Amino acid sequence: MSKSLKIALFSALSLTAVGVAQANDVFNKNCVACHAGGKNVMNPDKTLSSESLEKNGVNSLDAIKKLVSEGKSPMPGFASTLSKEEIESVSAYVLEQAKKGW
Repeated sequence: MSKSLKIALFSALSLTAVGVAQANDVFNKNCVACHAGGKNVMNPDKTLSSESLEKNGVNSLDAIKKLVSEGKSPMPGFASTLSKEEIESVSAYVLEQAKKGW
């Protein structure tokens, strides 16, 4: 099985387990102020598009989870405010939305 297929299956399973609605809710409550529609109001060159995620080395579920957990200036980390399940689901949501083109 190819790596991209494994990632796609894992992302789909993660979203199914927690629910797309919950992942969307977590995104809307914690991320949308800066990342509405996959954009980035602080740094327009670092959007949540597939191309930008790949360019910036954040194009895997693990990389997105790490960024969401730890943050990277000016984005805060969410490890202390979101559960591991929420971080997992919102990361899978971001990856899936990026693949769909937001």
